[in-house]
Amino acid sequence: MDDTNNDPVLARLDRLTDSVTRRLDKLEERLRILEQDNGEIINLLIAVKAGLEECAGELAVGEMLMEAEETDDSPSPSLH
Repeated sequence: MDDTNNDPVLARLDRLTDSVTRRLDKLEERLRILEQDNGEIINLLIAVKAGLEECAGELAVGEMLMEAEETDDSPSPSLH
């Protein structure tokens, strides 16, 4: 009797193969979602970095203007 359709070991292997395949499919889907989320996070971090660099530049300009005003407001030596 060589009926492989009734072999319990082969049937179990088929079920295990199906189970592993489903789990791998789920893992691949999760990985795709994580990759997409990571891409979105990276884009947000790039935007935050650009905003911080812009603010830093504005602060530097503001500091230069304040220093220039302080220099203009300082009393000039009199020539008496």
